Amino acid sequence: MLQKSVPFKSIYMKINADDIKKIDVPTLPEGFSYRFYQEGDQENWAKLETLVAEFDEIEAARARFESEFLPSGDRYQALDTLFTIENDALSQRQVFIEAPNGEVVATATAWMANKFGEYQPILHWVSVHPEYQGLQLGKSVVAKVMTLFNELEPGKDVMLHTQTWSYPAIVLYHKLGFYLCKTETLRKDDNDFNNGLEEVLKTVIKEPVFSKLMEEAR
Repeated sequence: MLQKSVPFKSIYMKINADDIKKIDVPTLPEGFSYRFYQEGDQENWAKLETLVAEFDEIEAARARFESEFLPSGDRYQALDTLFTIENDALSQRQVFIEAPNGEVVATATAWMANKFGEYQPILHWVSVHPEYQGLQLGKSVVAKVMTLFNELEPGKDVMLHTQTWSYPAIVLYHKLGFYLCKTETLRKDDNDFNNGLEEVLKTVIKEPVFSKLMEEAR
């Protein structure tokens, strides 16, 4: 769930290809299971992203899914024109966790971005159902997706974009091997590392994690 009481700052993080290889996929709690995207999961994705307050209305979440992940979408088409997205990309790149009752409770995607004309693998749209937080499902779904990059993008570093509203996730990403980017970004003037980020993070991330996070920034 987004912590919107925290001042907003835009954040980029990165992990080296060699560190991705060190990530192990956790065993899920009994009855939970990993699976890849299936036809119709755009509705599950939209419901989940709306529940965690990424969108105010489910219609906006549905529109964003189409834009990002379906061949009819404008963001998808822009990437496909530059880099040629493989057929059935979602069935190889988008992971869900299902609860014992069949409900989709977490998701993340091994996607790509246009980094000023260059292909950049990214960890994209990580979310966990608010009622299922505390089961380490966020760590699990991220770890599962990160291992996909070893096959899909061998030898390539991976970036992600997040924000201070997701500060618990920043700690998770750091534990997995991501570091804060001081200047690197995917969009012009979109990295707030030198724009008050430290002052915000030190109010919400405890020591010694905060100091280590800042010391390891590159």
